[in-house]
Amino acid sequence: MKNIMYNIAFYGILIFAVHVFSPSAVLAITLSWDIPQNEKLEFVYDANIEYYENGMLRKIYGERNIIDLLCYDKDTKGQAVRGSFSVYRKNINDYVYRLEEQYFSDFYINSNGVYVVPEGIFMPNLRHLPTFPETDVHVGEVWKAPVNIVFNNFSVPLILLLEAHYTLLFINDQTKEAFIQYSILIDKTLKDKPYPEDLPIKIYGQYAGQVTWDLQKNQSKKSINAYNLLLIFGRTGELSTIEFKMSIDQTNKAYLHVPEEEKKKQQKEIEKALKQDGVSVDSDARGMIIRFSDILFDFDKYNLNADARKVLDKLVEIIKAKYPNNEIIVEGHTDNIGTDEYNQNLSEKRAQTVATILKNKLGHDKVSYRGMGKSRPIDDNSTAAGRQRNRRVEIIIKM
Repeated sequence: MKNIMYNIAFYGILIFAVHVFSPSAVLAITLSWDIPQNEKLEFVYDANIEYYENGMLRKIYGERNIIDLLCYDKDTKGQAVRGSFSVYRKNINDYVYRLEEQYFSDFYINSNGVYVVPEGIFMPNLRHLPTFPETDVHVGEVWKAPVNIVFNNFSVPLILLLEAHYTLLFINDQTKEAFIQYSILIDKTLKDKPYPEDLPIKIYGQYAGQVTWDLQKNQSKKSINAYNLLLIFGRTGELSTIEFKMSIDQTNKAYLHVPEEEKKKQQKEIEKALKQDGVSVDSDARGMIIRFSDILFDFDKYNLNADARKVLDKLVEIIKAKYPNNEIIVEGHTDNIGTDEYNQNLSEKRAQTVATILKNKLGHDKVSYRGMGKSRPIDDNSTAAGRQRNRRVEIIIKM
């Protein structure tokens, strides 16, 4: 426990030491949230995580969370947003992230940063960060505001009601950026109520970081964070612990909403450019979908055949020209011949093969994969032609 507190305290001192002597011409500002209507704000969190059991390091892995918030309505008090929350992980020796969890949400963000989330919705799991005072904030000023952390990996959801401490470190008048430091202390005992057996009896930790706030757009630009969490279990008698230590880099980017008619136009352009039997282009809520029906791989294989590489090269050229910053998700699908385990493994390996090639050729890391096995057929598995269509790889360009 001492190590956790020391690491966070040192981290906070380091942030302050870097910026405390930076001069600022502006001494006070109004801080607020703003996502323009029909604009999507993408948050990308990259974390390096150490996982401990009973004090022993068990695993080191990378996790990426991508949050997309589309503002679909605004009023004078804030904005209503639809959000998708995607969780990607990769082990220390993996090259490409694997998409493991995905959630959807619809909630409201007040202009001061307070979230209004309907009951029963568990994403976002970190709420009201950052929250701003209603009045102007001076350089060096400190304020407090509620913050919630939601755990939805137990038998019942657990919401921690906490408090964040903020400091406006300094303002860069040239770049129109404010630098805000925050810290959240976690010290909760869960013994007083009849909690389920799988919940911890104590939770310790601290979340600390620094946000770079864009004063022209009224949006977070980036942040650096450190998060340490210790869970103590022992409702059945013997004590045990699980601990997470992580450093997190966050970057944001705003995108204009693409109307359906524009999606259809782009869809036809991609289809025309590829000119390949067995390749079709579609779109849905996930984005633009380039579907390869059983042409990339030989039977029971997950190494690309020679013709497939030529088709993928054409697609890479299109993505580089029109969608250079968009997130790419590769999904593998199979027919229903064979066991569930066999189909799941084959679909994952095929998707991973394509994602690896795309990452190499595109030159960025916003590429991930997942295998769906036989769970999402698009045709009748009782016919040979239907099974051939179901054996496919889908490359999704998030719009």
